[in-house]
Amino acid sequence: MIQAVYILIAESGLCVVDRKYGKADMDPNLIAGFLTALIQFGRELAEGNRVHVIDFGAFDICLSLKDNVIVAATVDKVDDGNAAMAVLADVNNEFVDMYEDYLIDWDGNLEPFEKFVEKIDEITKHGKASELRTIVPILKGKVSPMLVRLGQMTQKVYDVAKMCDGKLTTRSIADQLGIEVKDVQRALNTLEDMKMLEWKEIGN
Repeated sequence: MIQAVYILIAESGLCVVDRKYGKADMDPNLIAGFLTALIQFGRELAEGNRVHVIDFGAFDICLSLKDNVIVAATVDKVDDGNAAMAVLADVNNEFVDMYEDYLIDWDGNLEPFEKFVEKIDEITKHGKASELRTIVPILKGKVSPMLVRLGQMTQKVYDVAKMCDGKLTTRSIADQLGIEVKDVQRALNTLEDMKMLEWKEIGN
């Protein structure tokens, strides 16, 4: 389950909307401070290997960064991180669409953002969307072992790529390869950056 959703303005690090669903009761300001410290790091990674899921003890923190808006969520570890990411991307896109013009000359007033809570409820299905959606990676074409020999891809990325058949989730790939989920996520991000990967939703 998505325990809570936080929307931050990256430039100021201010949390403008927070919506809690589960038992994880974290101070939005503490979350904002933690994420603000990662913003510059995240922007650097956005040019290469991106980190979308951060291990935060009992939960994972999933991030979606678009323009100057960060949507973050604390998510149960049993949920599929990529499904949560897809949900957060939808939240981010909707927020930017609604408030892009308003944010240009934003005066710090939080009141206009209050009505967006209903939209978060709708998109996240009151925190349960990541349980209901299953997102799986699919390799575009074939991957050659020559990429490893030429140093253009690590063996781990190659091994993950071979598992991206459109049937396995990130966690399933990790289980079958016997590696950490975060290592699979990094490999998938690398494949995305190489334009070799796409995602699809399966089931319902």
